[in-house]
Amino acid sequence: MQEFRNPWRSFIIFLLVGVLAVLSLLPMQIKLLPRQLEELGVPLELPVETMALLTLLNPLLLIIAGLLIGHFLAEKTGFHSFIYEKDRYGKPLFQRVRGIFKISALLGVMGGVLIITVDTILQPFLPEALHLSNAEASLGVFDLATRLLYGGIAEELMLRWGVMTLLVFSLWKIFQRSKNQPSSIIVWMGIFISALLFGLAHYGATASAADMTPLIFARMIFLNGLVGIIYGWLYWKKGLEAAMVAHMATHITFVLLSIATSLI
Repeated sequence: MQEFRNPWRSFIIFLLVGVLAVLSLLPMQIKLLPRQLEELGVPLELPVETMALLTLLNPLLLIIAGLLIGHFLAEKTGFHSFIYEKDRYGKPLFQRVRGIFKISALLGVMGGVLIITVDTILQPFLPEALHLSNAEASLGVFDLATRLLYGGIAEELMLRWGVMTLLVFSLWKIFQRSKNQPSSIIVWMGIFISALLFGLAHYGATASAADMTPLIFARMIFLNGLVGIIYGWLYWKKGLEAAMVAHMATHITFVLLSIATSLI
């Protein structure tokens, strides 16, 4: 296939969105950082805004790493992004995204409903800080934008475009290097491992809300890993943008169902 454009433009587009996603975390960090430092007994030696900006370097570096991995390895491994294919091969973008929107949004909503259902069953055994009424119902417009940008886009760039691609590529080259493409078994291994890592990535946020117990740890891994499997399958079968749409749909479902629950 002839390449029509330089695919680095796609890299830059995703990078700019990733930077915006990371910056959307700034107000939350400014609010939480003084309390976190106080609990640790660490003095606030710099302006809180400066300290909050410094905490954003880590997620920014993870996004850049994920972008570089996906840029060089995703297509070789059999994964794709509509935005990249638009730049590389001149393939149409919007009608292809429209074609995967319904199935992606549906699976994202189903994942959100399933998480809310399981979490509702667990409510009597969880501390008040993890109750649904405290977790989601007070969200504002800016909080929702953060969830859509960081959760829906940045996390997919890190965990699917980056981590899952690297896992599948590495497993393929270790166990099936004679094959032209990784087998379904290899891809499923990548999906499950990246979903597990997705669950573990929520450790900090969960531990800051409540003391970590075996039940809370299992809940964290199961609920986040469950939707991680959905996003991984969509990335494999439908493309990176499908995983992003599903992830955003899950967050919207959380917000709507939690607000509805708080009103009952």
